Amino acid sequence: MMLSAITVTALALTACGSGGEPAETAAEGELQTVTVGAVPVVDVAALYIGEEQGFFADEGLTVEIEFGQGSAAMIPALLNGQYDIQYGGSVNVLQAVASGLPLVATAAGGRTTGVVGEDHGGVVVLEDSDIRSAKDLEGKTVAVNALRGLHEVFLWRAIENDGGDPTTVDFVELALPDMGAALESGQIDAASTSEPFLGVLGGQGARVVSSLYVEADPELVTALYFVTEEKAAEDRELIERFNRALEKSFAYATENPDAVRAELTNFTQIDPALIDTMVLTNFSWGLDYDDLLLIAELASDAGTLEDPEAAAEKAGAFVLAE
Repeated sequence: MMLSAITVTALALTACGSGGEPAETAAEGELQTVTVGAVPVVDVAALYIGEEQGFFADEGLTVEIEFGQGSAAMIPALLNGQYDIQYGGSVNVLQAVASGLPLVATAAGGRTTGVVGEDHGGVVVLEDSDIRSAKDLEGKTVAVNALRGLHEVFLWRAIENDGGDPTTVDFVELALPDMGAALESGQIDAASTSEPFLGVLGGQGARVVSSLYVEADPELVTALYFVTEEKAAEDRELIERFNRALEKSFAYATENPDAVRAELTNFTQIDPALIDTMVLTNFSWGLDYDDLLLIAELASDAGTLEDPEAAAEKAGAFVLAE
């Protein structure tokens, strides 16, 4: 078996409506550009759907995406104004807020399906590995895309729930597209990853041993959209327009899963035959304090965050004020 690297193509979104016709209804240049920092996982397809269906254009917006390796590493660019909005792992946002960074969550970016073996996040190993479940990761080297981030925190709880000791795991940081090659070479024993990478590695023969999101908690919000406190205070109307378009995109994605799959080729180079088998995120809309508190409590249990109640309240300032 040969696990190959997956190429991520950081393409800017262009406004287009159904049938490929331009969605822009105003004069050229009249749409306001919103720059979104993101990691290249399946959830991001919702942004492409919103552009193609004209949901963002209806709000006077057009979206550009800039991809990076991990949410935490990209937050300085958000603080410096490189992005208007950032999409990223929910744990990273709560940790950043708890550390004193001026960030607030504005919307859920995706949720677990709640179904073990049929989720958009998972831990994979080579077919001949003796690892069979989360507990078997004890003493092993496991790749995550960001140390102390979403995958490490959620896998920590999944291992505990399976009767294992996560303190014995050697977590190493690798970019999502590079995990397959590292697994094949023996550099790592397992890779914790997300769709579309999960489906690609599965299609190349890797075996899923843990649906870590579900095994941590079946109600998890796995990703968030977030902004700086300054942006939330000074440009709330822009964020609300973005959210209205995003909510429509989520609804369309839920009703049209094939449209989500079709958008994956916009930002990854994937064998089309594999796309049909990928597990899509749960695009349920809505975000509340309890969602944020659950994330913060899991991060706290993993020793990466103190005072989960305070972190959830601060991170939820924007959504709780609605």
